[in-house]
Amino acid sequence: MKKKRVTISDIASEAGVSKATVSRVLSDSPKIKFESKEKILKIMEKYSYVPNHMAQSLAGSPRMTIGIIIDELANFFFIEVADEIDQVISHSGYTMQILSSRWEEENELKLVRQLISSRVDGIILAPVSEDSRSIALLKSSDIPFMLINVIPMQKKIAYVSSDNHQGGKLAAEFFNKMNRPSQILITGFPHQSITNRIQGFRESLNRAEELLHYENISTYEQGYEIASVLVIKNRLDQIKTALFITNDNVAIGIITRLLEIGISVPDQVSVVGFDDIKLSKFCRIPLTTISQGIKDIGKIAALELLDMIGNSGSTFPKHLIEPQMILRQSAVLS
Repeated sequence: MKKKRVTISDIASEAGVSKATVSRVLSDSPKIKFESKEKILKIMEKYSYVPNHMAQSLAGSPRMTIGIIIDELANFFFIEVADEIDQVISHSGYTMQILSSRWEEENELKLVRQLISSRVDGIILAPVSEDSRSIALLKSSDIPFMLINVIPMQKKIAYVSSDNHQGGKLAAEFFNKMNRPSQILITGFPHQSITNRIQGFRESLNRAEELLHYENISTYEQGYEIASVLVIKNRLDQIKTALFITNDNVAIGIITRLLEIGISVPDQVSVVGFDDIKLSKFCRIPLTTISQGIKDIGKIAALELLDMIGNSGSTFPKHLIEPQMILRQSAVLS
């Protein structure tokens, strides 16, 4: 027996409010009291409710649109993945609607609801976590979707991600060959991808117990700012040091500041990044980095999603991309 679809009337009845009040919550009206809004949103989440007014008005008229939700627009990794997606789907007549969750789960959930309600043909999501509530909402919808940059906890979910644990291992093996007196790890926001990189790095690193670790450094600007701190606190100007930075944007910021201070890269400080964004080969000292396979992630996500759309989302493809060490001038074996 088919499960009854929850309506706006059902939401209003359970919340003890009018349908107009629920509609105002859906339109994010500032006139609704915070307590009432929170109550209504919790009921919607309980039933994985998504308004269907757009679906009704557009019934029988496919939009030929793919919705993409990434973590942050300032991260070149996500922008380059989105560009690869666009190149694939445009050949099939689809357009792309790209949104940013800004690493906020509530915002991510809101954006997923928005895309489902606006009746996009498919969704590619870079979730804030492997068990994000947005994933459960997508599963309950009829829209095909792919996850990127994460390995989901549930089995019947399609995804494409780099093998981040192996990427961390590759960096550690390179560090073991460099054998620098001081080794420092610099990571960004907590996320499954970062956790796996750290685990792979620590498990394969000689002298891992001596490793220094700076966390929550995620942007070019933050990398630029922390470089001076590293010089003062960790004597980068006196002790030959190797830095493993789990984000190329941060690595480029650090290199820029170190060169301004007059510290040689890689003679005094060797720098290894992670991602292999396009800019990494064009910075003042081309960046040695771990390639996630950005082009592969974008192309595979787009091709698989188009196939799922054509087959009503009946398959759940899974891809784990093998990372590669890209040797450039910012880190040398000496």
